[in-house]
Amino acid sequence: RVLLTGGGTGGHVNPALAIAEAIKEREPDVEFLYVGVQGKAESVIVTRAGYPIKYIDAVAFPGFRPSLSLVKFLLTLSLGMVKSFWILVHYQPRWIIGTGGYVCAPIIFTHTIMKYLGMSRAKVFIHEQNSVPGKLNALVGRFADKVFLTFPETLEHFPKNGVVVGYPVRRSVKVVEKETALASLDFKVPAEAKVVFVFGGSQGARTINRAIVDALGELLDWEGKIFIIHGMGILHSKEYDAVKDTEERLKQRYTEEELRKIEKIYYRRDYFHNIGEIYAISDLIVCRSGAGSLNEISMVGKPALIIPKANLPGDHQVMNARAMKRAGAAEIIFEDTVIEDGIILEKVEGTVLARKIKELLSDEERLKKLAENSRKFMRRHALERIVNEIYEEKITETRPETNNQLIQPLLSNDQLLGKLSSAYSSAVGNSYHPLDVIKDVDDLQYYRHRAAALLTHPEWWWRNIGVKLVGLLKYQDKIPTLLHMLQDRTPDTPLKRALGGDFREVGFIRRNVLTALRVIDYWDEEIEKIVLGAFNDPYYEVVANAARTGEYFAKRLRWPLKWQEILIEKLNDKHLEVVTSCASALGAIGVNDEAVMSLIRLSSRLEWQVRDASLRAIRTLLKRGIVQADEKLSRTLSNFILTSTDFRPFFSIKESYRMVTKEIELLLEKQKKEKH
Repeated sequence: RVLLTGGGTGGHVNPALAIAEAIKEREPDVEFLYVGVQGKAESVIVTRAGYPIKYIDAVAFPGFRPSLSLVKFLLTLSLGMVKSFWILVHYQPRWIIGTGGYVCAPIIFTHTIMKYLGMSRAKVFIHEQNSVPGKLNALVGRFADKVFLTFPETLEHFPKNGVVVGYPVRRSVKVVEKETALASLDFKVPAEAKVVFVFGGSQGARTINRAIVDALGELLDWEGKIFIIHGMGILHSKEYDAVKDTEERLKQRYTEEELRKIEKIYYRRDYFHNIGEIYAISDLIVCRSGAGSLNEISMVGKPALIIPKANLPGDHQVMNARAMKRAGAAEIIFEDTVIEDGIILEKVEGTVLARKIKELLSDEERLKKLAENSRKFMRRHALERIVNEIYEEKITETRPETNNQLIQPLLSNDQLLGKLSSAYSSAVGNSYHPLDVIKDVDDLQYYRHRAAALLTHPEWWWRNIGVKLVGLLKYQDKIPTLLHMLQDRTPDTPLKRALGGDFREVGFIRRNVLTALRVIDYWDEEIEKIVLGAFNDPYYEVVANAARTGEYFAKRLRWPLKWQEILIEKLNDKHLEVVTSCASALGAIGVNDEAVMSLIRLSSRLEWQVRDASLRAIRTLLKRGIVQADEKLSRTLSNFILTSTDFRPFFSIKESYRMVTKEIELLLEKQKKEKH
């Protein structure tokens, strides 16, 4: 008896079924039981494959940060382990084979406890599809007898029990003659048309589904030359219903007459159980870059146009996509982040996708080369290795291995932020550019898209990192998104408001948007209007940073008088940071004597930082020629209180006073010389 577990997506289910098929070839009488989660990919794929299945409770691990999601995870895991216990007690498997996803956790954890108590003798084998394991798989792997790995670099995560075997491709995916595959289909494909197979995995991908629907209008002029086969996905949840969303988008974008024309070049279905035949007839495949999809594409030797999902654990989809592109087997389109109906979304423009599809299909030599390199990409014979490891047989491998290139690991978001921040801090003037750190133009493009994708993250601290990275990566195209976040007044949840929060885009995010604008170093009339509006923000750090932003762009301002009025008004603010920032900004922005008089009125403020900022600002106004140097001004400045509450041997306020009086002396001396 063999218990299979793993799921959530087809990328976790299909390897389990592939291993089961290989074991059945060795021992036809073996019994299998699949354990999964109701409503996920396994409930469709496993049932269709004819294996018995039982369901337990499991949800994704949200991380260790205290939250309601963590409480839900722990409660669900506990319930899942109770159900797993009864399954293991009654089934008594010889082997437990897990293929990743959070579905594995209850079974493996329960077995580990039962093994310790002498209640289970089963051996545990885990297959890790990705180069960087997910959090739960990394933990579950510690309790396995062996962990089968797709990539050599994953060995560092499982040094004691890891074995590199490759990816187990299901038997249904094999090289089939195109004519044979066409004859087996239950729909018609135009004889002379190039076939493009578009899918986003078993669950479906909103970005890909919407992109291909939007692209159809651009592909209508290729009627007779192109045929799109679209696997929409089986996901049906509150957040996203793949089929419903696709059907609604088709009706929204196209008239009935256009839809009749589209039917001649487009066929769709939620899921293709005969995916081997669909691969066989395809001239180009558009998909995500999960290990399963790419290994299957490599098995059948097809060219791919990959749209990787960003910000997954270890960026494994992007790592896979980069490896396949560098092997000359695929092209990549990265998701973009856009604003639609006031909501920030990840998106691939239909025009971009259509243009790329046409470009590739128009270049026969390019397609041929991509296909040749695709066949060489994967590590083959994975199933043979896995079965040999399970049966503890010696492996004698004489066949050539994969030609996969080792790809330099991508920096994590935290690593990237640290390196870019350091480079920006040490740059002189406006000399900073992210390419000085990243070096590779393709990697810069990806990092920009990955940072933009963070702007849609449900957790505010990740959106905050995204804002910082968009700035440091100088991703100017995302300025509209940043401005949207700065102005967004969507209320936070009642609980967070009760704890002091205000809006969904928290104050830290709004503050850092302004910093990002300075780093990107771009300014126009629309930006100026919005930054002026930031002076009304309820969070004082946003107001202070708005003043600093105005000071930075002082020479490019269109309405300096308006700025002066607001800055003078904010000198009465109750927050020290706001007053000092506004005083400093007045030096760079002020346009008349009212600016200097407002600063002089701060001469006896209790906080020495305010007086210090005022003196420095007055000096700037003198240097700009906004205020005239005379003896009266010199006497007035002598009324500034120069004491400081800081216990330091050097008082910056005294130095500021010395510098401004020196400036007056130099200007007076210059005036005398000009008179003579």
